[in-house]
Amino acid sequence: MTKLIYPTLDLFLYDLREGLGQSDAEMQQNRYGFLQKLPATIDESAFIQQDEKYFEPEYVELFGEQRWLEFESKTHEGYYYPARLNDTYGLLLDCSLKDAQTWDDLTWLQALQTFLNEKVKGQTGTIGQSWLFSAQLPYLSLEEHEDIARRCYETLMPGARYEDNKIGSCEFLGGHLFECGQYHPSEQRAHNDNHHIMIAFYPDESTAKKAAKFYTDWMRFFCYRHKIFWAYGQSRILKKRLKQAAVKIDACRQAIYRYSTPKINHQQLPQFLDEAWKILAEYTPTLNSLEQQARTMEINLYNYQQRLNTLQDKAAQPLPFLEKLGQSVQYKYLKQVQKDHKYLTIDLSLENIVGYIRDRLAIEEGQRDRAFQKSIATWGIGLATGAIVASISGQFPEIQWLELFMSQEWIKPATSFIWSFGAAIMAGLITKGVIGLRHR
Repeated sequence: MTKLIYPTLDLFLYDLREGLGQSDAEMQQNRYGFLQKLPATIDESAFIQQDEKYFEPEYVELFGEQRWLEFESKTHEGYYYPARLNDTYGLLLDCSLKDAQTWDDLTWLQALQTFLNEKVKGQTGTIGQSWLFSAQLPYLSLEEHEDIARRCYETLMPGARYEDNKIGSCEFLGGHLFECGQYHPSEQRAHNDNHHIMIAFYPDESTAKKAAKFYTDWMRFFCYRHKIFWAYGQSRILKKRLKQAAVKIDACRQAIYRYSTPKINHQQLPQFLDEAWKILAEYTPTLNSLEQQARTMEINLYNYQQRLNTLQDKAAQPLPFLEKLGQSVQYKYLKQVQKDHKYLTIDLSLENIVGYIRDRLAIEEGQRDRAFQKSIATWGIGLATGAIVASISGQFPEIQWLELFMSQEWIKPATSFIWSFGAAIMAGLITKGVIGLRHR
């Protein structure tokens, strides 16, 4: 039976280095999480120095001039190759079996996958990960290649069916390349059913060596793919949060209408206005984050397509099935996020309503303040005038007709009161008239 020569399994794993709005402490935690996937023997200080050497690098090898860290046993040989792709950490963990293997029993492939998982301490990428299995497999037809690819895929992903999850296949460097994957949006960081696997068979050793020169291209290519789906997954979480807030917004809107028309209820309305502002204070940034996820998808889709062009130029052949992702993202996932953003933006009309009600309350409060100030000015002057008149009322003649209503000893104080009260009223009315004319 034809054997798989130099079978190699590669794990391309991606972690978020720095998310939008994350603090330095959160960034340090992200770095620490990525470091946990690397051997404890590495020089962490040199790693960090290389990591922080550039502000927004397109691509930096985090082991510097050393580039990779090798490991070897009697049966295995491989290496760790970490890199930074702008705001993302990437890790290529490569492992090959020294001896050729049969393909009728692939328990060795399952063991090889377990071995790599143990190398990263059972951790997965926070953004995503891809598996690439390759081997030299000469003198077989496309049908035979595909049958072996099916066996390899179903060994790497137990319970998954090749026919259900095959994305596409084509010739590659004189051999054959197969892509399989499955994606389901989830509210969690990772979904157990989500996976991405590439399988490549090369006709001879020289072709396999030529294919090894594509690893840094695959590193970038897979990264853009996973960032697209990661951003879409984040958008689903944000959409759910916005829809929940929209229910509260609608309840606040109804309450605001109820307590503001036709007359403002000054006891009930303020509490709903405060609640509405609290919801909007969270809603607006969340909506902006949803828009940011759409931009992230657009940028990484562009980068994906550019890297695909590089791969095709380097291979000197088209890779048409890899274009399917771009079409799916453009017309399904990205379009959905853009539609969600447009739909959920409508609920911001509450902000205008709340602003209008607050303006009305401010106007009413201002009117009450001005009326109070006018009253103070009017009757303050009146009282002051009355006090002055009272102080000199002893010089005024007594009002004789008061004798008809009271005894002689009360006539003088009554006269003083009448003069001072009348003066206060007259002065107040005159002041009110003057103020009224000035505010016309």
